[in-house]
Amino acid sequence: MAALRRLQPGQFAILGVVVIGSLLMATHDQWDWVLTDGDPQTTDVEAPTIAVEEVDEETQRLYRISPNNGSEVRYVVTERLAGTEKTTVGTTTVVGGDILFDLEDPSTSTIGEVVVNVEMFTSDSNLRDKRLRHDFLASTHFPFARFEPTSVEGLPITFVDGDTATLTLAGNLTVKETTNEVVFSGEATITDGRILASVSTSILGSAFDVGPINIARLAHTDDEITLEFDLVADRIDLDATNSGSLESGIPADEIAGGAFAEHVMPVLQANCVGCHRSGGPGWSTLALDTAGDAAAIADDIALVTGVGYMPPWLPSEESPDFLNDWSLTDDELAVLAEWVANGGGLDVAPDTPLVSTAPLLNPIRRNIVTSPAEPYVGSLEQKDDYRCQVYEVPDPEGDGTWITGMGFEPDAASVVHHAIISRVPASALPEIEARSAEDDKPGYECFVGEGLTSGGVYNIDGWAPGQQPTEFPDGVGIFLESGDVIVNQIHYHFDHETPPDQSTIVLQTATPDEVAAGIRRIRGSAYTTPAEMPCTPEEIATGAPLCDRDAVLVELAGLYGETAAFLPDSMIRGCGGQLSDFDQLDGTVAHSSCDLAARNTGTIFSVLGHMHEFGASYRMTLHPDAPDERVLLDIPVWSFEWQLNYTPVEEIRIKRGDTIRFECWWDRSLVHLEEPRYVTWNEGTVDEMCYSSIRVIPDQ
Repeated sequence: MAALRRLQPGQFAILGVVVIGSLLMATHDQWDWVLTDGDPQTTDVEAPTIAVEEVDEETQRLYRISPNNGSEVRYVVTERLAGTEKTTVGTTTVVGGDILFDLEDPSTSTIGEVVVNVEMFTSDSNLRDKRLRHDFLASTHFPFARFEPTSVEGLPITFVDGDTATLTLAGNLTVKETTNEVVFSGEATITDGRILASVSTSILGSAFDVGPINIARLAHTDDEITLEFDLVADRIDLDATNSGSLESGIPADEIAGGAFAEHVMPVLQANCVGCHRSGGPGWSTLALDTAGDAAAIADDIALVTGVGYMPPWLPSEESPDFLNDWSLTDDELAVLAEWVANGGGLDVAPDTPLVSTAPLLNPIRRNIVTSPAEPYVGSLEQKDDYRCQVYEVPDPEGDGTWITGMGFEPDAASVVHHAIISRVPASALPEIEARSAEDDKPGYECFVGEGLTSGGVYNIDGWAPGQQPTEFPDGVGIFLESGDVIVNQIHYHFDHETPPDQSTIVLQTATPDEVAAGIRRIRGSAYTTPAEMPCTPEEIATGAPLCDRDAVLVELAGLYGETAAFLPDSMIRGCGGQLSDFDQLDGTVAHSSCDLAARNTGTIFSVLGHMHEFGASYRMTLHPDAPDERVLLDIPVWSFEWQLNYTPVEEIRIKRGDTIRFECWWDRSLVHLEEPRYVTWNEGTVDEMCYSSIRVIPDQ
């Protein structure tokens, strides 16, 4: 997100970074695979076999672990789900591998590579399984994990049929594209016809980029994960070739009968389907295309709606009522709860389509639709890519353009995380051309704001997933002079693909009658509050070099330029304080508060708060500690995924010079850092912000 900018009279609210990145598990290095419509399709995948050459059939035996032959692989993790701690277990039976056992000298036996199909992990929650597959395991892309043993200790000196051996099994575990050494321990019983082995190990999810999982307001997991392998290896002929296919379809959901069509279906179609449909904003997390899709996760629907996680609406009751409130009514919640309590079944065919009955986005007139001249393609070498794209605004009459509405439409939605839209005057075009010539790609790299030094540049809008198009009230708008262009800072996040992006900006322009009646320029201002969060005493004790604030500032300068290193101290000066006022921890929680003077007089059009992934709570208060104190925005449980402009339903007046208090809370425990670091204000997702904006409709 843009940091400190020139705060022009016309500056507008911007939207923060929203990262809906995937944590990936398993690897595809060993296998051929293709994807069609997002469904997993593995091709010619069989369990790995040991090449048997010049063996003694009298002294050696081959045992094979085959998919679904009684073997089971489990993950066990402590999970806090909607505030309740529980142990979650996921299981798959699609596992394969070979063991070549030597009767005369068991210590020379060979244990081949063991491969697990993680696409098949199932638990006690269909929604958890679907979310793990899509968002965290990303098993559609990486359906297999593998363990390659490097040493075995504890095999018997001599073979005695039916004896049990205590084993220590070391080797390399590959999850996603990360390989780490792990050590399994357990027991194995060896008979003439079968080997039964039960071994387990503990790993850190963070070591494999798969945890700990933190879904604000819903689910949190520990970093430590237990892996349990109960393996069944049956004796086979030494010349056997069929190892058993590791391809497997996800089991069909069992759906009971029950009342659905009259009451439940309308609630889902009015509130959920518009987002959670194939191709919609929420499809990668969950697609509700049919009645069967809903019934398969009935219990989970009751859970996420009952705790207020879905539909996502973060402001508390201390906030004003806002437009576009997505939260469900008490009656709608009761309908869903009763349906689930009665079994969550269907009285329609499972393949009955669910069709949205409410528009996902409020429509605006599409008077001007503009895109960059060329699509942009990033690089996996830069996972977080900030790119400024230039959008021309046609003005055939040459008399400027009044904008009364604006929307952003991402092209490559899977990699576009947020957009910050700025008005740039024609006088800045030479600077834009120079910046664009720095490389051979469309636009130019810009980490801090739009990256321009020319005057007259200010923000006019922004976008993050879930944001409605902006439409101003009658008689209010933004004026773009002839020759002005729009510069859009887009934050791309690339995990494993870099699709071309040519995102669109839609402008609603004033009619001649509206222009003749007179249009007021909407006013907006950005307000910044220091963001300081030191390491805990325990982290400092590790000697981590980046627990030193000065070392972090040097790193930030190298990543984002010299300006980035000055931002944290400039925030503190802007609040009239000193570092010691802000760099305190209460356990793992840091707090920042800043009282600033309002810059515009009129009626509040919208308010915005922005933090990054450490964000815990946010509050904006007008007239703090006064009899007429008024909370403008209160978000008691922050979510990095949902950062919106909120428009009050009622008319709230504000005057230039009024005191506004901006408060942010951060919690170090919400984000796992591979290396502890002092966290301060800056661009990266491991940095923080306490950014706010208020848009005001001036008086006539």
